[in-house]
Amino acid sequence: MEEQLRVRIVGTGDQGDVGGARDLGAAIGSDAYRRSYTEEKVLRWVAEVECLSVVAKVQPHAAHALLVHGLRHRWTYIQRCMGDVQGAFDALEDALRLKFIPALFGDGQHVSDRDRNIYALPAREGGIAIDNPAGAGVLDKHADSKELTAATQRAILDGGRVPGGLDEDLRQARSRIKVRRSVEVGERAQSMVAELPAGGKLRRAIEMAREKGASCVFSVRPSEEFGFVFKSKRDFRDLLGMRYARPMRLQEHCACGAVNSVGHSQVCSLGGFIIQRHNEMAELWGINCKKVHRDVQVRPEPMLLPLEGEQDDFKYNTANTEDEARSDVRVRGFWGNRQDAFFDFRVFYPLAPSYCSKSLKSVYRQHSREKKRVYEERIIRVDNGSFTPMVMSTAGGMGPEMCIAIKGLAAAIAEKEGSEYSEVVSVLRARFSFAAARCALVCLRGSRTLFNNRGFRGHVVEFDAPTDLVAAGL
Repeated sequence: MEEQLRVRIVGTGDQGDVGGARDLGAAIGSDAYRRSYTEEKVLRWVAEVECLSVVAKVQPHAAHALLVHGLRHRWTYIQRCMGDVQGAFDALEDALRLKFIPALFGDGQHVSDRDRNIYALPAREGGIAIDNPAGAGVLDKHADSKELTAATQRAILDGGRVPGGLDEDLRQARSRIKVRRSVEVGERAQSMVAELPAGGKLRRAIEMAREKGASCVFSVRPSEEFGFVFKSKRDFRDLLGMRYARPMRLQEHCACGAVNSVGHSQVCSLGGFIIQRHNEMAELWGINCKKVHRDVQVRPEPMLLPLEGEQDDFKYNTANTEDEARSDVRVRGFWGNRQDAFFDFRVFYPLAPSYCSKSLKSVYRQHSREKKRVYEERIIRVDNGSFTPMVMSTAGGMGPEMCIAIKGLAAAIAEKEGSEYSEVVSVLRARFSFAAARCALVCLRGSRTLFNNRGFRGHVVEFDAPTDLVAAGL
């Protein structure tokens, strides 16, 4: 190789040098030198991962973000340049698997091979993006790097003459590699899901996590300004537990008297958390619509026009014919033509027993049809408006109608503010995903009763604050 390129690699001159040198953050030279260089780097990264594991015990969200968005790119760069140098990254994988991941989940449990493979997937495919630095993907990174730099390499070997259209070749190669690897990762994730027991909670949970927008909590960089952060270690670990249907420590019985569980907490109506979850989504939608539309109504809920005999011709018996019928949000001109657009929200728990035998698409379709049968015909015929069912899962996934509405709003905001559409739609999805996560946490841990001890209630007497303060001379 040296004779072909007319390049002679010399040592650094240090004692014990085995022939090689550092070049642009990587190493070139003999295999022995490249291995010693990589092992020195890995030892430093192992120490950093161990330090980050200590942080993960108290701030798991921050530790996960630091690893995914920062630290791991140090060794992926080396892998793209040099590949896996004779298993030098095994120690790094041991640190991630034995120390960091248990500290992140906070349970200290052993990470099985199946779970480790799931966690290595990107967040959009149901993982948490803690890829395996000693896995087979290392060779793929190196191969992609060689393919991407092939045109530049040829230009250098030709004497430095840069051919026309080199930038376009690089863009096409980058796009081609990205699509190919995305398809491969998607197929690998699908095969992992297929290997899980049919009807099992973990399989269903990963299917939920793979929905578009459902994994923003684990892929978006934490930002206190936008509310994209969970500072409480219990909150982030609860989200991890719900994401992978892991057993969690909860009170034995709910305040309603039923046996408590994660599933029960997401459907129990006691305490008003289900209504709060519904209102949270409607208000968030109204706030974002207000950025581009003047006439937006959320509170009080917009009333529908009263009926004057039109109900006799309604197609469905389940249509809402009440005089005080209301929708959740009304936005004038959302779909154009200065027409009132009505939106009604529903958030469901996909792991409920009644849904486990159905696909997620069919569940979204079911709720969408129910909403349309209740509101659509009346709104179209009586209010001369349009109706859009806004169906979400507790994991942050969205039904097809809501996805279209999100895209329409993002396009309007991007046009008004002069922003990129892709950035706006990503922020909107993230806001709804984080809102769904917070609502799920409230349903999971929120108190549904004022007094845990029923006997304590009898010792509390009602009082009138102003009268008692005057009487006491305060």
